[in-house]
Amino acid sequence: MAYIGKEPQFTQYPSKFFNGDNSAMTVTLDYAPPNDASLLVFIDGVRQDTDAYNLVGTSLTFTGAVPTGTNNVQVVHMGLTLDVGVPGDATVTAAKLASGVSATNITAQNTFFKNWNAVTATQTTTIASTENALIISPITVNNGVTWTIVGTLQLL
Repeated sequence: MAYIGKEPQFTQYPSKFFNGDNSAMTVTLDYAPPNDASLLVFIDGVRQDTDAYNLVGTSLTFTGAVPTGTNNVQVVHMGLTLDVGVPGDATVTAAKLASGVSATNITAQNTFFKNWNAVTATQTTTIASTENALIISPITVNNGVTWTIVGTLQLL
């Protein structure tokens, strides 16, 4: 029977076989999947749940003994890490940053930001005429430290 419409396109997912050795073995993948759910892992043709293995970088460690066999372990990578390219100007907000990203010193042309919330300033700092600074108190400036403010400094 003829097919009407766009012909389906099939893709081959990256796959690798390993030999089981009757231990909770660790295998090295050729790629670093973004998470364990992006893999399909089979032992002797039986799909394994994600709690049957741990993934760290390119190392896949099984939590239980894998039966001895030749090419009896298959790991299929369901997708490659997506490269979204460089975001456009003014399109990334603080909410889009991963937790733990340090905002200690974020700079761009004619801008200046330092995260000095409830800390002690131990460095000499200049706020130029083209810069604005916002400090959310409390802040302590150590003796001997100089702050030169030519631009704007706002304390909250």
